[in-house]
Amino acid sequence: MPPHALPEAPAFTLTCPAKNSPDLKVRAIRARGNLPLMIDDRLLAEIAQGDLVESWETAVHLSAAALADMSKLAGARLASVLEDNIDAADLTDVVSDAAVLFLLAMRRAGVRTPDEIGPCTLLWDEERRQELVLKRT
Repeated sequence: MPPHALPEAPAFTLTCPAKNSPDLKVRAIRARGNLPLMIDDRLLAEIAQGDLVESWETAVHLSAAALADMSKLAGARLASVLEDNIDAADLTDVVSDAAVLFLLAMRRAGVRTPDEIGPCTLLWDEERRQELVLKRT
């Protein structure tokens, strides 16, 4: 498969909805200054601004190899939980892994600050154990 080809069936998706989303919950999260993150169309998570900035500052200082390793770990854990049974999972762990993977993917995709994160979808390719970020304008 070419390096940026879409996986035939991604293990899961993470979506950062647009500010003008028709979803009232997404708009409420945005109104609070936080980042909405949809996990596989099953769970809407809210990344608080303080947590977002703190995680971002940590990620800025990681090497490319460390970013890749952390992404693989978070992606594999999230894929496993979503494949098994999300209802039986610890939602805090699910949201943490999703947030870590999403923010690391944004860094790896060249986003320089949390404020630059726009609407996008991350597809997790379990076979290659890596993400593909699709940005929308």
